[in-house]
Amino acid sequence: MSKIASWIRSHWYLPLTMLLALIGVIVKTPSGEDIVNLGWDTFFTTILIMLAYTGLDKERALAPLKAFLSALRFTVSILITASLASFVLGAVIGGYAAAIMMVPITLSVLKGAEREGFSARAAALVTASAVLGSMALPSGSIANTYLAPRMEGSFISVMLPLSTAGLALACILPFALMGRRIKDEVFIHSDVDKEGSKSMRMLYVCLMIIAALTALGSFMWLDILILFLFVLIIFDRKVFLRVNWAIPLSFLFLSIFASSLGLGLDEPWTIAAASEIAGSTASSLSLSLPASAEAVRAVNIGGLGLLTGMAALGVAGRMGKGWKGFALCYLLVSIPSAAVLALVSALL
Repeated sequence: MSKIASWIRSHWYLPLTMLLALIGVIVKTPSGEDIVNLGWDTFFTTILIMLAYTGLDKERALAPLKAFLSALRFTVSILITASLASFVLGAVIGGYAAAIMMVPITLSVLKGAEREGFSARAAALVTASAVLGSMALPSGSIANTYLAPRMEGSFISVMLPLSTAGLALACILPFALMGRRIKDEVFIHSDVDKEGSKSMRMLYVCLMIIAALTALGSFMWLDILILFLFVLIIFDRKVFLRVNWAIPLSFLFLSIFASSLGLGLDEPWTIAAASEIAGSTASSLSLSLPASAEAVRAVNIGGLGLLTGMAALGVAGRMGKGWKGFALCYLLVSIPSAAVLALVSALL
């Protein structure tokens, strides 16, 4: 029972979304058309991305990056490199996955440099950068995977101004967080992580690229799903046991709930507020379709602002007693960043 209780605590969003789905079914019994339009493409594409990300994490694909960070001489250099790496990873493997992978690596390097005092700020920076990067490609978040084929215009073109501003923020924020200690020099004495199989790591890198291109619409998700299942059943069946299946299932339950409500939001400020309060995934399912460029930008901006985003919640849950410091630092980073992005969006 204790293991079940622990699992429920760490995956609290799954029973919550199950309850919402049940309420949705009671409010409005789904028709056959409703079931067909639940967003199955997003559900299965998310599974593809989760499989690839889990494999990368299992094979310790970021061990070389940790070694590179450990070779840097200045704290600010560590933070800048970690921030930019999180931004790039956020675009490809998703903001949540990038933050979950990058925060432990960054904190481990800072611990080896005896700079634990920067831990909360570093975790907040890496998380915010991962979310900023997630705006660049459809694979960056479940919301973007869902909206990309259901919006007016090209996703990359629509989000390019915000992702460019986000990249600038990812470069600037480390200097702001360091303050007067910008010239702080370090000597790192941390252990080198054991790397996984190079061949398996390359396999998962290829699968991750294919999954990102599938989210972009370059491939049919059904064909790629069959490919993934075939390859992984042959080479690495254990990865299926490590995947956090609660994430794609939660999206499916939210889809059922949103379908029953039929909100059809189209006002950018309302969408941004909904994204801040309920998260970007929930707000994306509440939009009028096809979604306008303004609505897509609002979903992404709102998802950055508060702690309700998947990335921020995921990191906070792994910070232990330091979650309060992380939460404060994240809000100090994310709210001004969201304000900058909102200004950029308003000028378009």
